[in-house]
Amino acid sequence: MAEKEIVSVEEGAGPVPVLKWDQGLFEQTVRGFQFPVEWDARYPHQGQTDADAPPGYI
Repeated sequence: MAEKEIVSVEEGAGPVPVLKWDQGLFEQTVRGFQFPVEWDARYPHQGQTDADAPPGYI
């Protein structure tokens, strides 16, 4: 049985909690959910947000 990964959430940062991800957890998620290579999933650089994603990314 696989252990569950706990992602910490920062309280009081606004109406939506902030997930504290790191590159290792991101890569584990990509592998675990078998993201197709065509999706070109990328972990953002430090200081980037989803608003910094290239055109066509969500």
